[in-house]
Amino acid sequence: MEGGGSERQLLYLLKGLDRTVFEPSLYLLRATGQLLEQIPSDCPVSDFWTGRTRPKLNWPGRIYKQQVQHLAQHIRNHGIQVVYDRLFHMTMISGPACLQSRCARVSTIVSPPQFDVQRTENRWRWIKRRCLAKAYASSQALLSVSQGTALASAKYYRIPGQRFEVVMSPIDTKTIEAKSMSAIEFPGWSNSVKNIVAVGRLGAEKGHADLIEAFALLVQKRGKQFHLHIAGEGSLRENLEGLIAKLNVSDCAFLHGYVANPYPLLKHADLMVLPSRYEGLPNVMLEAMLCGCPVLATNTEQGAGEYLRQYPLGDLVPIGNIPLMLERMENCFDQPAKWKTRAQVAYHHVRQHHDLDRWIQRVSEILLRVSGTPVPGNPVP
Repeated sequence: MEGGGSERQLLYLLKGLDRTVFEPSLYLLRATGQLLEQIPSDCPVSDFWTGRTRPKLNWPGRIYKQQVQHLAQHIRNHGIQVVYDRLFHMTMISGPACLQSRCARVSTIVSPPQFDVQRTENRWRWIKRRCLAKAYASSQALLSVSQGTALASAKYYRIPGQRFEVVMSPIDTKTIEAKSMSAIEFPGWSNSVKNIVAVGRLGAEKGHADLIEAFALLVQKRGKQFHLHIAGEGSLRENLEGLIAKLNVSDCAFLHGYVANPYPLLKHADLMVLPSRYEGLPNVMLEAMLCGCPVLATNTEQGAGEYLRQYPLGDLVPIGNIPLMLERMENCFDQPAKWKTRAQVAYHHVRQHHDLDRWIQRVSEILLRVSGTPVPGNPVP
């Protein structure tokens, strides 16, 4: 339960499910992560690795088979009626486990698989793709965070497009707005300069190197009247630190690591940049809009690109186009009134279209539907 978007969505669901209708529990592969302490006290947590060690003889598929069997037995032992999974690593386990235990399942695809699976799964990729296609096809409800991700997934897994239901990501507006009022206590923050913020895992798909290069060009061109703040942790941290030093911006570009509360950064920043190579529907973009922060994002096929092409609430630049990213950052600082006006429109849009209570209600109805439980207030057919 790290601080990623999907983990937070699960936390929203665990907190928001009506306890007169549901008895939620959480199953993980490893019971680790910053969000564990926020799981409701009435929600039991189980995991695969507690009390286990990796076998000395580990032939391909051995651990995977054990994980499937462990989850299937867990479902039977606890009388679970419906499983909800997010992220393809868990779907690959929950799919066959639910078939074995004859349990209904709701599965959500959060990122376009031609990038997410294709780029991250190098070993036995074709087998994993086949397993995932079978797992998604066998779910009783198949959800996607955007229409573009649904279309990409239908093509990649050869699943009929009509199987997908688009359920856009929610935003916990009350919590975020309250947390955004906290004081900013980050190294390098100064209200006397223009502050650019990026929030996300430090992985290649997030494109932070492109942003750092564009920022260095901005500083070179217009002086050190700008600061760049990147909140997030990941495998590329050392590489990005090296790039910052190489480009001579160590005194104005800061890697803050994992930040439990990034919302003051977004509230007080002059610009939030999302330089991703691909995305599903980035929560941080919606959160920045809720905090009233102007948004500049890459024109991804799905994700921010898809969203901002449909709703022109932020600026888009081609993926990896560093000169144009520089140009649009300059435009934001040269014409702040135009960007702030658009940010105000974006704020109201997010509040209207990404309400957390409506999302919980819709997911709840889907869970009840696939489990064969009558929806409260609806007549039994």
